[in-house]
Amino acid sequence: MKLGGFYLQGVIDFPRNIKLALEYLCAPALRYRGDVAVLICSHLDILEILEYSQVENLRKAAAFDNSARIKLITLLIIRRNLEELAFWVGKNDSVLCQETKKLLSDAAGADMAQALVKIAQKHNISALEIIAAEARSALSDGYYCRAEDALSLVAPDSSDIPSAIYDAIAKIVTVAEESGKTLQMIPAALIESSLEHSAASSNKNSCYLLGRMLAGLKTEFMGPSGASRSVNLRKAIALLLKAADKGRSEAWMDLFYLCSDYRSSVGNPSMARFFLEKASFAGIAEAKRRLGALTLKEAKSIEHMEEGLSLLYESSITGDSLANGIIKTLVLDVNGCEEEADSGIEEVQQIAPLLATRLRLARHFGLTKLEALSINPSTAIRPWGLVVERNLHIRKGNLSEPRAVPAASRKAIETIRNAAMEFAPHGEIADLLEGSLRARALKQRRVFQKINLQEDLFFSQANSYQRDALRIGARWAQHQKKFLDQALA
Repeated sequence: MKLGGFYLQGVIDFPRNIKLALEYLCAPALRYRGDVAVLICSHLDILEILEYSQVENLRKAAAFDNSARIKLITLLIIRRNLEELAFWVGKNDSVLCQETKKLLSDAAGADMAQALVKIAQKHNISALEIIAAEARSALSDGYYCRAEDALSLVAPDSSDIPSAIYDAIAKIVTVAEESGKTLQMIPAALIESSLEHSAASSNKNSCYLLGRMLAGLKTEFMGPSGASRSVNLRKAIALLLKAADKGRSEAWMDLFYLCSDYRSSVGNPSMARFFLEKASFAGIAEAKRRLGALTLKEAKSIEHMEEGLSLLYESSITGDSLANGIIKTLVLDVNGCEEEADSGIEEVQQIAPLLATRLRLARHFGLTKLEALSINPSTAIRPWGLVVERNLHIRKGNLSEPRAVPAASRKAIETIRNAAMEFAPHGEIADLLEGSLRARALKQRRVFQKINLQEDLFFSQANSYQRDALRIGARWAQHQKKFLDQALA
């Protein structure tokens, strides 16, 4: 015990070494002795007690020593432990504790902050440093509510707030935003100051959250009234751009919203499109859907149609119903019962396997008879569906142009993949196996007559006007304004 005390105090020939001192003083033989607890807590300040996890020894020492009791009361105020706090305040008859007791039992509610200020001033305790240490300890242990309780005692207008306080608040704000919780106890002004402090060191989370606050956007951690005291769109843009560049991809969408508002002082259509492209590249489903819809709307060639459909398909497979709705408008209808069509295809499979594959494609992709019989699945396949290539057998120029057809279901994409695998081994001799287009049509007609199948059960009966409207994005957009408005809303 004496050796531990020497290292704890740092007397001659025994340099102060708290870790070594505690190894001696916390030995099993001394663990339950009150005088040892008093010795430890009389030579450690509150910050050191927290750092070396000596709170339990502080409780033991408080039963015998008044200075330990004051330290414990200070810590309990920060932790807002009212029940235990009332017990220890009642154990101390000093004038200070009587004032503290009055503050804690006030009819208007316990004023913990005022109680902490009184004790800190009287005993020359650095309350803010202790709050920072307690918050840091609570956050490292995952006790976020305890950290919030401690940080709520900091007044926004306090002078010389330590960086540790700002860092702790910035961290708890990030955790609250990710978990969807609202910080009820920490003043909004202090949250904003903390995010400012953290954003100055280019912390991407703080830049993102502060940018949203300054832009007047909803922030989960602040609740419904989470806007900044003063909206500053230009500063918000700068912060969101910094956050996006450092990896917060959600910021690209916020930048898009801010710049796409033509009424805003930062409205800029060109920049809005750029930010939307960045968000899409970052993998945000909504951005892919919006950019895909815009690309389709402006498409004047098959290449642009393919680009737009690729984006929409990527968005749809993540569960975006609006993207899936747009995709379905580009697939022509095929009449008839699904079960009846499947049954017919199984019969065809026994006679002409490659024809059965073409029928499956026609059914799932809404192809006309000519498209289904002329398409080469191994070259038409795309990750998002297929492209009906230019058809030289059609005399009308517009109708002979290629058409992009997306997969409107998982079954459709599986069908084109299986078809491509089935046709790929034949390569250039596929035409020799099936014959010319005229021969395929004749074979199809004979097979249908043999097993009594109707063509409208497999092929789309769309007229030339309907088919032509799907080849160019601008024409398609005129007929699908409702879906476009929903996708871009």
